Amino acid sequence: MLLLTSTSDIIRVVTGSAADVDVHASWVDNASGTITPGRTNTAPITTATTTTVVGSPGASTQRNVKALFVHNVHATISTTVTVQHFDGTTSEDLMGVTLLPGENLVFTQEGNWVHHD
Repeated sequence: MLLLTSTSDIIRVVTGSAADVDVHASWVDNASGTITPGRTNTAPITTATTTTVVGSPGASTQRNVKALFVHNVHATISTTVTVQHFDGTTSEDLMGVTLLPGENLVFTQEGNWVHHD
């Protein structure tokens, strides 16, 4: 699990080239015992850039990222992908991989990273 526990915490993806990368994230928010599921389908990432893929939780809320799917859907271009936790000040790399065309990186509910080639 990836926990976002402050209103500054986010998960972002850094891409290294102009491949087409699709990202889906699923999470649950816990606001004083009220559990609310959520998810984000990020618009396709088509440049070398840093993109927020899971936004920060609201005040007094903890966000538990249950799954993250990063997929290089480009037909010919490979790209490096780095998943980061950013707390508003410090960025920490959680996982990095080169995705060839058609490959994906998955973060599972159990906390495992799986690279499908």
